[in-house]
Amino acid sequence: MDIRAELPGKIVVKPGAKDSLPEIIESLGCTNIVVVTDRNLWLMLGRELENIFGGRGIAFFTVFAEAADGNSVEAAKRTIESSNACLVLGVGGGRPIDVAKYAAFLSKRFFVSFPTAISHDGFASPIVALKDPQGNPLSIFTRPPTAVVVDTDIVAKAPRRLLASGVGDIIGKVTSVADARLAMRLAGEEIPEISLVMAESAARIVLSEIDEIARWSTRGIELLVQAGLLAGMAMSIAGSSRPCSGSEHLFSHALDKFVPERKSLHGEQVGVGTIIMAYLHGLEWREIREALLKVGAPTSASELGVPREKLVECVLRAGELRKRFTILDAVRLNEELVLKILRETKIVD
Repeated sequence: MDIRAELPGKIVVKPGAKDSLPEIIESLGCTNIVVVTDRNLWLMLGRELENIFGGRGIAFFTVFAEAADGNSVEAAKRTIESSNACLVLGVGGGRPIDVAKYAAFLSKRFFVSFPTAISHDGFASPIVALKDPQGNPLSIFTRPPTAVVVDTDIVAKAPRRLLASGVGDIIGKVTSVADARLAMRLAGEEIPEISLVMAESAARIVLSEIDEIARWSTRGIELLVQAGLLAGMAMSIAGSSRPCSGSEHLFSHALDKFVPERKSLHGEQVGVGTIIMAYLHGLEWREIREALLKVGAPTSASELGVPREKLVECVLRAGELRKRFTILDAVRLNEELVLKILRETKIVD
């Protein structure tokens, strides 16, 4: 198997890591950058970053990512090209990071990832998750960040719900790896073993240290970040999201498409999907459920805000949303069986 992979050239994870940004930017020969973020976050962090950049003579232009879609990417691209910036800094959670990553890739600029919450594993990966005009998920392979800077002081102040969502996304590697191994056996897929071991290890870090993470201590935050870094690198080595995205993500995409009114987060949905798909795989779904409970993540349809009949529909239709072999292709499900699974796993009453 031919394995060729780019990985982040520099990773900084520590309290006060934001102060490392000017040095990293200057090391890449840049004095002119574009910051992609969201409005609320900029109200909290903008003045601080302005002072850090201003003190080193780094000029920047700000773009607010309104949605994870093509329009936001095009708006960022226009600013990058009109300002002649040589680097794009993504500041925030999933949406600004994805928009910044893809705009930088299309514009052939450096991309630096500065996540302020670990709500999912995309902050260190080459994958961009967007939606097309019909609301279908798009998973686009680009390049990993040139650098990843995680200020654990800032991440520790993130809403607990966002961090719990990140736990759900990373625990999802339990079933995504199981799906990948199934695809290798039954569909002849070739997937680098090292990428599966890395993704598996990311989930194991979180599951084995869930009590520490649930305290949201400095060490717990660092462990969550490390697991996310490992997952991101697994995708870089695999050349796709395959090690980290399986049937549990298809379930989440189904919720996005078929229950657009729901208010649940990506990682929350993946966490519940992981319980379901672990049951189908014959894995330890109770351990997964217990870990989600410890961090306060949803484990039921009512907590996701999804009616029971819609949840059943999403399990049954999840396999339609992407051509990727998973456990959903290997088992025959019907409404009665899905309801039985959801009741046994306590997702519905």
